[in-house]
Amino acid sequence: MQLTKVLPLALSILALSTLLNASEAKESLLCVVTSDLDSDTAKLTYEMDEDGRKITHLWSEKWVNNKLAERTEMQMQDLLGDGVILNKKDKYVTVRLYSHNFDDERGGVLYLDTLYNAVNGQRKEYMIEVSKNVNNEIEMANNKVMFNRMKFIAKKSPILGPIGIEKVNFSK
Repeated sequence: MQLTKVLPLALSILALSTLLNASEAKESLLCVVTSDLDSDTAKLTYEMDEDGRKITHLWSEKWVNNKLAERTEMQMQDLLGDGVILNKKDKYVTVRLYSHNFDDERGGVLYLDTLYNAVNGQRKEYMIEVSKNVNNEIEMANNKVMFNRMKFIAKKSPILGPIGIEKVNFSK
């Protein structure tokens, strides 16, 4: 075989291989989570399949002093029903994420369930709409306002200190 015939074939195979590798799934940042109590950060990241059709992986990451301290993969089916516990303090579930209709291709409605007052067990819930944009990226909205940041504001008692989550601020 002549070199002039082999070289174009090899370059074509290399180009095709590069294109296929470029289309492989990649992790994307969904949301950054902070609190007014400390400087720790949490991140929700996700990965879509190669076609960009559905979410294949969803992770919760805890960052302390700008270093990854913990990374937990959440199973999509666990969001349905009781949901996924995102934060627990002692015996109290402080933050939980659940859904009745979430679909890994179309999105759906997620509910962010927070402990408002540990003294009396009162909870507060926020509705989050999850959908894909035209670029097949996942977007979230609360009250029809897009966000990629959540800041938890602590509910404090003068005697006991933090007793729950007063509110969650959603922002871009």
